[in-house]
Amino acid sequence: MLKTVILWPAIAQFALIAFCYLWLGITRRNAVNSGAVSSTEFAPGAKEPDASATARRHLANQFELPILFFVVVGFLFGINGTSILEVAVAWLFVASRVVHTVSSLNGPLVLRHLSFLVGFLLVCFLWLDLAVRIL
Repeated sequence: MLKTVILWPAIAQFALIAFCYLWLGITRRNAVNSGAVSSTEFAPGAKEPDASATARRHLANQFELPILFFVVVGFLFGINGTSILEVAVAWLFVASRVVHTVSSLNGPLVLRHLSFLVGFLLVCFLWLDLAVRIL
């Protein structure tokens, strides 16, 4: 039972990424509807309104650190290396990414940096934990 519980934080992290895709779509639709850009002006490198560019950059960020999270969760699942500690750390990682998302889209920069650091340290802990488990 505990083995599969580690997958729930991964599913929650996926849901956060799906939200970021939705947010990007909304900001781009709003930009087109307001006349700020035409629907064809969202090519890579093209100038786009700040809200849309922020959403795009944040979505891209979801394929950096969270990838390391997904991989380590998969490895922990694969070796049956899941205890309540790993599950708790995984949920804390997801919480740090939620804070990072909120602060990236409309919060203070210091909170974004702090939440990224916390998430990074939590992923490092999971990788260290994995390494110890397979020794």
